[in-house]
Amino acid sequence: MKPLIHALDPRTFVRGEEVQPTVVLILAALLTACHRYFGSLEAARHFMPACDGITAAVFMFGAAFVLFGIIPCGVLVLGFREHPSAYGLQWGDWRLGLKLVLALLPPITAAFLYPASGNAEIRAFFPFAPEAGSSIVKFLMLQVPRGALYYTAWEFFFRGFMLFGLRRYVGDWLAVCMQTIPQCLWHIGMPTGELLSSIGGGLLFGMIALRTRSIVWPMLLHYLMGVVLDILIIFRS
Repeated sequence: MKPLIHALDPRTFVRGEEVQPTVVLILAALLTACHRYFGSLEAARHFMPACDGITAAVFMFGAAFVLFGIIPCGVLVLGFREHPSAYGLQWGDWRLGLKLVLALLPPITAAFLYPASGNAEIRAFFPFAPEAGSSIVKFLMLQVPRGALYYTAWEFFFRGFMLFGLRRYVGDWLAVCMQTIPQCLWHIGMPTGELLSSIGGGLLFGMIALRTRSIVWPMLLHYLMGVVLDILIIFRS
């Protein structure tokens, strides 16, 4: 019996230098699955059937902030003994970052967001709260926590914790690809266009994070893309 137990002892597989990337990859699977099943819009509507769309969306944003923001940040500081700035939580090359955001948003809007805003499947899913289109106040009630909680934590987890946590072990490009996988799988069940575009988005945001050494600029671009899509859908309704 002991030889069998020894054969499956994780310590026989993991060398010292592999501990950190092992933790990153296991948390990537665990936290992504937890948010998808327990922190998503569907989970909010299941746990709180009487809540409105904005409440359900804010629940999803808050869950993301805890799972994708607070927990991995705690692992970095308390477990890895590293500063979050080494994982992109800094301004980085802000001149390049700002230029990339301003240069990329218009063509992305024209080529992807505007056509998507006319797609019935996309329009049935976005905005996360349909009532956000009824007034500026409700629109801001959706978009402000969306940026402050959701996109900030999302980019910190995938483009910070995962990307910068893996690049020193597997190289820049493989790290970009690896962090794209769980964020794509999170989108299963969402509109087809959203699922497929998450692959390209993951690669693009990962490259921006590496070039600028910051999660701020992919977060800003990602957030603006979401806001612009919502605005286009509302005005075309």
